[in-house]
Amino acid sequence: MEEKNNKKDDGSCTTVAEINGNAFYSVSSSLPPEILVNIFSYFSDSIKDLILCAQVNQVWHHIITSFYIWRTVKFNKFETFSRFHDVLQLIAKTRINRALDNWSRFVEAYLNVIESSTSETSEEVEGEEGKYVVTSISFTKPTYFHSTKFYGHYVKKLDLSGIQGKNLITEEMLCDLFPNIPNLENINLYNCYMITDKVIKKLTKSCCHLNKLKLFGCMSLTSRSLYWIETRCPKLTTLNIGFCTNITQRALQSLLTRCKELTSLTISYCTNIPAISLIPMVKNLQGLRKLYMHSSHTSDLIVKNIISHIPKLRKLDLGASSPKLTDATSEIISQHCPNLVYLCLSSSLITNEGLRKIAQGCKKLSFIDLSGCYMIEDGISDFLNYCPELKIIHLNSLLKISGKSFSAIIKSNHIEYASFSSSKILEIPSDDLPSSDDERSRSKIKKLILNNCDISENNLRQIAYWCKNLEYLDINLVCYLNDNILQILCDHLENLKEVVARNCFRGIVCLSEFKLSSF
Repeated sequence: MEEKNNKKDDGSCTTVAEINGNAFYSVSSSLPPEILVNIFSYFSDSIKDLILCAQVNQVWHHIITSFYIWRTVKFNKFETFSRFHDVLQLIAKTRINRALDNWSRFVEAYLNVIESSTSETSEEVEGEEGKYVVTSISFTKPTYFHSTKFYGHYVKKLDLSGIQGKNLITEEMLCDLFPNIPNLENINLYNCYMITDKVIKKLTKSCCHLNKLKLFGCMSLTSRSLYWIETRCPKLTTLNIGFCTNITQRALQSLLTRCKELTSLTISYCTNIPAISLIPMVKNLQGLRKLYMHSSHTSDLIVKNIISHIPKLRKLDLGASSPKLTDATSEIISQHCPNLVYLCLSSSLITNEGLRKIAQGCKKLSFIDLSGCYMIEDGISDFLNYCPELKIIHLNSLLKISGKSFSAIIKSNHIEYASFSSSKILEIPSDDLPSSDDERSRSKIKKLILNNCDISENNLRQIAYWCKNLEYLDINLVCYLNDNILQILCDHLENLKEVVARNCFRGIVCLSEFKLSSF
């Protein structure tokens, strides 16, 4: 008693803030959990504040870190598993175990795609309140997919493109998963071989808000899947059925009559869907911005009847068409696609004249693929002058590329990526060198692919002298590469970060030095 009295007599006093804080603490601790949940819901935009509140007392900690608060509050920012995982990581620091840690481990496994699908590894992690065990969860356990019922409401985007060939997810798992993520809007099933009509039926039934559906390489799908999509997803904006070889043109036409909001359509490598099947549906494609028909059966006349009715087109893939497209297609594209930013005409019969027409009509191009267009010889340099926004160019598998065109690309002030794989590049006519370091800096090219390219020593020197900003160089299987050229490249390309120089037998002596000085 005397000690307490002495403490009071020391002149210490209780502030108004402490009195109010204690009163709030006392009142808030006696509030029902439902009221506290409602209060904490106002912190949904400030995760850090919510975490701090969880450390105030045991009552708040229990409510904030329980399942109830996380499936009651609608967090608008949790659009992907990745964002939700970040929050779970923060919350995991405020608790030692319980089921929320299982959430974190499951989402981490879901994102990173565990390499070993059957093994489970455990390690101890030092936390703020002690040690807890982190376990890698196998995809072969359906129970973890079932756990999405606690947080699946927030998932709007799902990407399963990284699991092909790993047999980590089965048809049954997916059918159990989809009912738990009813607000899903975007799903990528690229090369997921286990996807069947049954899975698509369950997906479209459970996720009625779907607007982006990517099924490239799902070769088990049939026309029945398109029926479920068109009847249950009328607001679809993106559809990718590339390499779905069992889908027929009749099924696609039926879908296009209902899904009139499509802005992106991919039918590449669909052998049962010729390009001509789109002509009757062009009225429903007027809002289309992306059209990919790589390796489709088409012609110059078919292309005209399609793209002339799609004024908003920004991306177009007509590569490897059969029969091969000619300069007539170039003129059509030039007239009807002024807003085009992406164009693939690989393996076509266009000439320098056709390329000039494209350049004059499509000045907003940022990507072009002319691989296999062997009738183009010396028109690249003029093409670059007409397209100041061009950043990526593919010139693979060409019989010959003039030295003038090659020089224009490596000196360009807007090209950032150029690929010449398996092409023959002729000698640059003159041995001009940059007069100053500022002139070298004008070249914006950062990535250069010369894989299996027939290129002379002089042209390789020109790369070293002009491409100051080059960061990535692929010189795999280049025949004329020797130690002297490697040393020149090493000395002049000061910004180089990565080099691929496998199977360069003449340059094997100083290859290790080159790698060391380049990184």
